[in-house]
Amino acid sequence: MPDEYNYMKARQDAMAEDISEMKDSLKGINEALHTLARLEERHSSTQDNVFRLNGRIDDHEERIRSNEARLASQMWVERVMWVAVAAFVSFGVGMLK
Repeated sequence: MPDEYNYMKARQDAMAEDISEMKDSLKGINEALHTLARLEERHSSTQDNVFRLNGRIDDHEERIRSNEARLASQMWVERVMWVAVAAFVSFGVGMLK
Protein backbone atom coordinates (compact mmCIF):
# COMPACT_ATOMS: atom_id res chain seq x y z
CA MET A 1 0.00 0.00 0.00
CA PRO A 2 2.78 2.54 0.65
CA ASP A 3 4.06 2.09 -2.93
CA GLU A 4 0.59 2.72 -4.20
CA TYR A 5 0.31 5.74 -1.93
CA ASN A 6 3.66 7.12 -3.20
CA TYR A 7 2.57 6.55 -6.79
CA MET A 8 -0.76 8.34 -6.19
CA LYS A 9 1.05 11.17 -4.39
CA ALA A 10 3.51 11.55 -7.30
CA ARG A 11 0.64 11.57 -9.79
CA GLN A 12 -1.25 14.10 -7.71
CA ASP A 13 1.83 16.36 -7.49
CA ALA A 14 2.36 16.09 -11.25
CA MET A 15 -1.28 16.97 -11.88
CA ALA A 16 -1.04 19.93 -9.48
CA GLU A 17 2.03 21.16 -11.35
CA ASP A 18 0.26 20.72 -14.69
CA ILE A 19 -2.77 22.63 -13.40
CA SER A 20 -0.48 25.41 -12.15
CA GLU A 21 1.14 25.63 -15.60
CA MET A 22 -2.30 25.72 -17.19
CA LYS A 23 -3.32 28.59 -14.90
CA ASP A 24 -0.19 30.52 -15.87
CA SER A 25 -0.91 29.86 -19.54
CA LEU A 26 -4.50 31.01 -19.13
CA LYS A 27 -3.28 34.22 -17.47
CA GLY A 28 -0.99 34.82 -20.46
CA ILE A 29 -3.83 34.13 -22.88
CA ASN A 30 -6.08 36.48 -20.92
CA GLU A 31 -3.51 39.28 -21.11
CA ALA A 32 -3.01 38.64 -24.83
CA LEU A 33 -6.78 38.81 -25.42
CA HIS A 34 -7.01 42.12 -23.54
CA THR A 35 -4.13 43.51 -25.60
CA LEU A 36 -5.77 42.26 -28.79
CA ALA A 37 -9.08 43.87 -27.83
CA ARG A 38 -7.34 47.22 -27.20
CA LEU A 39 -5.48 46.97 -30.49
CA GLU A 40 -8.70 46.12 -32.31
CA GLU A 41 -10.40 49.15 -30.76
CA ARG A 42 -7.51 51.41 -31.80
CA HIS A 43 -7.55 49.93 -35.29
CA SER A 44 -11.28 50.50 -35.58
CA SER A 45 -10.90 54.09 -34.39
CA THR A 46 -8.05 54.70 -36.83
CA GLN A 47 -10.01 53.14 -39.67
CA ASP A 48 -13.02 55.37 -38.89
CA ASN A 49 -10.74 58.41 -38.91
CA VAL A 50 -9.23 57.38 -42.24
CA PHE A 51 -12.69 56.97 -43.80
CA ARG A 52 -13.76 60.35 -42.39
CA LEU A 53 -10.63 62.05 -43.71
CA ASN A 54 -11.02 60.40 -47.11
CA GLY A 55 -14.51 61.89 -47.31
CA ARG A 56 -13.17 65.33 -46.43
CA ILE A 57 -10.37 64.99 -48.98
CA ASP A 58 -12.87 64.03 -51.66
CA ASP A 59 -14.93 67.11 -50.75
CA HIS A 60 -11.85 69.34 -50.95
CA GLU A 61 -10.88 67.79 -54.28
CA GLU A 62 -14.32 68.58 -55.72
CA ARG A 63 -14.11 72.17 -54.48
CA ILE A 64 -10.60 72.64 -55.86
CA ARG A 65 -11.62 71.26 -59.26
CA SER A 66 -14.62 73.60 -59.27
CA ASN A 67 -12.41 76.58 -58.44
CA GLU A 68 -9.90 75.59 -61.11
CA ALA A 69 -12.64 75.36 -63.73
CA ARG A 70 -14.04 78.75 -62.67
CA LEU A 71 -10.55 80.29 -62.75
CA ALA A 72 -9.87 78.86 -66.21
CA SER A 73 -13.12 80.33 -67.51
CA GLN A 74 -12.25 83.74 -66.01
CA MET A 75 -8.68 83.84 -67.35
CA TRP A 76 -9.80 84.65 -70.91
CA VAL A 77 -11.49 87.80 -69.57
CA GLU A 78 -8.21 88.92 -68.03
CA ARG A 79 -6.34 88.20 -71.25
CA VAL A 80 -8.88 90.19 -73.28
CA MET A 81 -8.46 93.07 -70.86
CA TRP A 82 -4.66 93.00 -71.24
CA VAL A 83 -4.99 92.93 -75.03
CA ALA A 84 -7.39 95.90 -74.85
CA VAL A 85 -4.98 97.82 -72.60
CA ALA A 86 -2.08 97.03 -74.93
CA ALA A 87 -4.14 98.14 -77.94
CA PHE A 88 -5.14 101.35 -76.16
CA VAL A 89 -1.50 102.09 -75.24
CA SER A 90 -0.37 101.33 -78.81
CA PHE A 91 -3.10 103.54 -80.22
CA GLY A 92 -2.18 106.32 -77.76
CA VAL A 93 1.50 106.09 -78.63
CA GLY A 94 0.61 106.11 -82.34
CA MET A 95 -1.49 109.24 -81.93
CA LEU A 96 1.36 111.06 -80.18
CA LYS A 97 3.69 110.69 -83.17
